[in-house]
Amino acid sequence: MASRESQASKSYRPKGKSKYIQSQIQFTSATGASKVTKCTKCEMTYARDSVEDIASHHQYHDMHLRGRKWQAGWGHPVSIPNGIPSPPSSSSSLSHARKNSNLANSKIVFIRPNHAGEINATLDIMQIVNDELSAPQDENGFWSGINQTTLQGKAFVYVKNNRAAGVITVEVLEPGRGRWMVYRDKSIVQSVKPNFILGISRIWVCRSERAQGIATKLLEAARLHTITDNPIEKHYMAWSQPSESGGRLALRYNSMKHASGETLIPCYL
Repeated sequence: MASRESQASKSYRPKGKSKYIQSQIQFTSATGASKVTKCTKCEMTYARDSVEDIASHHQYHDMHLRGRKWQAGWGHPVSIPNGIPSPPSSSSSLSHARKNSNLANSKIVFIRPNHAGEINATLDIMQIVNDELSAPQDENGFWSGINQTTLQGKAFVYVKNNRAAGVITVEVLEPGRGRWMVYRDKSIVQSVKPNFILGISRIWVCRSERAQGIATKLLEAARLHTITDNPIEKHYMAWSQPSESGGRLALRYNSMKHASGETLIPCYL
């Protein structure tokens, strides 16, 4: 979604550690000249003469572009109907073969409570997501159960070739949180409070897998499987302050045309 310049010091979690730590930045060399650089692909700024910064950048860069490595037993697989539309691609036989191969090696999984490995792996991904969106890093409790006694939502991960290539987190909304956003200028209609059921807190796809319909598949998984045996209609799903690219996704997925001619996006506060 919307990206920003990354911090000079990124957090990462080395193997064997239970918490994130900050890399130690060395901004100057022995001659006093700065060796800080910004990666043009993942947009992380780091010190080229810091071993810890280089390692931190390598991990961040890899996850940002290709997604996080994912173990086979993480997450409970969920299904979505066939025929979910994807962006148009080449009609060649080679392209068709690649598409079938990608489908065979991909799945969507629900992140289960009390399964620390898959929760922690998803939290790694959420750090990348929140960095891109300039969003708070402490809004994962409703799906992970961290610091909460009851769960109010779920997280779903799109896994492809043993990589978590996309993620969506959704929360069940209380009455009164729904709003309409005017797509043209992103203004909020405060006088109307529609009753939406499901809030889309975050949705993200790694850079190498974008424009392949993965975000739509994640939306469908959340719509069908967040509330057990109770699929949610698209028009009861709302977005949390969508970014520019998120707004375009919302426009395609569940926007509506008002009698005034304005296009409205379902949102929540």
